[in-house]
Amino acid sequence: MAKYDVAIIGSGPGGYVAAIRAGELGLKTMVVEKDPFLGGTCLHVGCIPTKVLLHHADIYDHIKNGAELGFEISGLKINWANVLARKDKIVTKHAKGIEFLFKKNKVEWVQGWGRYEGPGKISVEKDGKKTTIEAANVLLVSGSEAKSLPGIEPDHKTILTNRSILELPEIPKSLIVVGAGAVGVEFASVYNSFGTQVTILEALPRAVPLEDE
Repeated sequence: MAKYDVAIIGSGPGGYVAAIRAGELGLKTMVVEKDPFLGGTCLHVGCIPTKVLLHHADIYDHIKNGAELGFEISGLKINWANVLARKDKIVTKHAKGIEFLFKKNKVEWVQGWGRYEGPGKISVEKDGKKTTIEAANVLLVSGSEAKSLPGIEPDHKTILTNRSILELPEIPKSLIVVGAGAVGVEFASVYNSFGTQVTILEALPRAVPLEDE
């Protein structure tokens, strides 16, 4: 049974920042991550890839309206495969940066499903095998997953999640976004800029309802 000063479940912004800081302070640290890469939702299917797409969409909007800025542009088209490739390249670069900082600060990490088993103890399950890690301190920063609507399960082709919408092989002609929170509005903005007919459905009386009016 491996013993550590700090054990962390989750390698998103909360997890990897805490792990790196613990390593800097000389604490023996272990991170458990269910995915085969570090960075969590924010880096791989949230903040970073969506901001890359928003940047592309913003540039495309400016070019489409180039005449207003004094530029005459013809033959403009979107190479969607290249857009996705650049997104993936940026995400990979950041993920490798986290791996570098882990190595630099002697932070260990293992892929598998982490579970809190009680004070000072977590288990890690992968490929049917289960191991146990003991630590003086345990930090749970496991993140979240998209919630499906009752009776409507994502098939990742026509019914998408925040993950699968980032891997669409082509720009859709139309899109219904259920939920006008920050994530929903972000995707609506991106695909609207790229020419998709977007409809947003929201139960509350205004968009981004959790933000200040």
